[in-house]
Amino acid sequence: RIRVALGADLPVRALFDTRTVTRLAELLPAAPQTHPTVPIPRLSRERALPLSPAQQRLWLLDDVSAGGTEYNTGIGLRLCGVLDHAALRTALAGLVDRHESLRTTFETVDGNGIARVTPRGEIPLDVVDLSGPAAGQSDSAQRDSAVDQVLAQFQDRPFDLRRGPLTRALLVCLAADHQVLLLSQHHIITDGASVGLLVDELAQRYAAAVRGAPVRLPELVVQYADIAGWQREQLSGRALQPHLVYWRRQLAGLEVLELPTDRPRPPLRTTAGAVHRQHLPAELVRDLTSVGQTRGATLFMTLTAAVQVLLSRYANQRDVAVGTVTSGRGRAELENLVGFFVNTVVLRSTVEGSRTFEEFLAEVRETVLDAFDHDEVPFDRLVEDLQPQRDASRTPLVQALVVLQSEMVRPREAGGLQITEHDLPRPSARFDLLVEFVPRGNSLTLAIEYNTDLFDPGTVERMAGNLQLLLIAIAAQPGRSLTGLPLLTETERRRVLVEWNDTAHKFPQAALPVV
Repeated sequence: RIRVALGADLPVRALFDTRTVTRLAELLPAAPQTHPTVPIPRLSRERALPLSPAQQRLWLLDDVSAGGTEYNTGIGLRLCGVLDHAALRTALAGLVDRHESLRTTFETVDGNGIARVTPRGEIPLDVVDLSGPAAGQSDSAQRDSAVDQVLAQFQDRPFDLRRGPLTRALLVCLAADHQVLLLSQHHIITDGASVGLLVDELAQRYAAAVRGAPVRLPELVVQYADIAGWQREQLSGRALQPHLVYWRRQLAGLEVLELPTDRPRPPLRTTAGAVHRQHLPAELVRDLTSVGQTRGATLFMTLTAAVQVLLSRYANQRDVAVGTVTSGRGRAELENLVGFFVNTVVLRSTVEGSRTFEEFLAEVRETVLDAFDHDEVPFDRLVEDLQPQRDASRTPLVQALVVLQSEMVRPREAGGLQITEHDLPRPSARFDLLVEFVPRGNSLTLAIEYNTDLFDPGTVERMAGNLQLLLIAIAAQPGRSLTGLPLLTETERRRVLVEWNDTAHKFPQAALPVV
């Protein structure tokens, strides 16, 4: 918005190095001046449409492994109140009419992927009724288990990129005034910010349909298909060279993250997954935020540094690289679009045990800002350029991700319904580990998605506990050395060092015969 309104091209780093509006304004006269922003051209829908670089990667993966569900995404909504089914269907139909991404399918022509946008589409809505006398008599744990099973089965159904639709919905009825709605999509048409947009608009459309009122939303001057064609021109050739030079230097000699696993790693990477969730209280989140703010770092940077310390201990490695995602929405007209904009970037750090956490955080801050300054290189283009040693048992470059989500579902009232987020099961895993922090008011939910062919649930539960203990220690003593930060409570330390090592056994004296 600064670029559009003031004609000044400021880097993202400026928002972190200048902590007030006044100091930010002082940078404007010296900032490079931009030319008037050229509008993104609209493409004809009468012909095949190009894929964006991000879509290209997912299309290739689907082309070689049709029927996979690793890139199925979803959001769960808990609906409390009497639901108007007709209004819900009207609201879903309105989403499809407005957003072309929800009407897009993908084909292969002459070996290349193309996109097609249909004039009309739908979001099919399946309904499962888990109410009734039997359900009412069961306890809440049994009911939640039954709901999770239904949601997991629905989420684990593959999408057909060629035929579509690539968005579908499931309504699970638990009582006359209690339902769970699952909006399931293939990642090739959506991302986290898109889901937040869809949830906001769905609530607005539902409330309007209940009242019988029209919905007034700002016109979308471009759609994702236009962005895809524009990105292919922008993210090619000379424009990427300075960024590629940075990544070649930054990732030279990168080590694979060798986490200890509960079972041998399969020769071909698998995607069976599960998730462990854990609550991080508001007081801890506030203290961690303060640790970062006093050192010019965001909460994300602080959490990333903590996760890298944890993984360094687990893998016994100093060289630790994790992935994260950037929004890919660097222009104002992309803010309200639904589509696949995010890109994966690599955050590489050297974890030196003798350094304090404050010193390590300062390094991570610079690493994050540099990575975001060079995030225009599509991840698959980076892999192609760096050509890491191919290993079919692992994802290239990074095996673990760290993500601090934005709040995709704000608790609200719409058309007589109270809408909150419902945590979904995750039957698929895209990486060995995905360490995700999800806002819940002033607190966070720690969600660790993991590959079940590598890790047992108990292992990941202990890992989450170790991370929370580490975060508590960082919040209390950020000046402590990295090796001095504890991962175990005193009870756990005693169990490991004393009880588990108490292996001596008494044997009666006996003479051994000589043969």
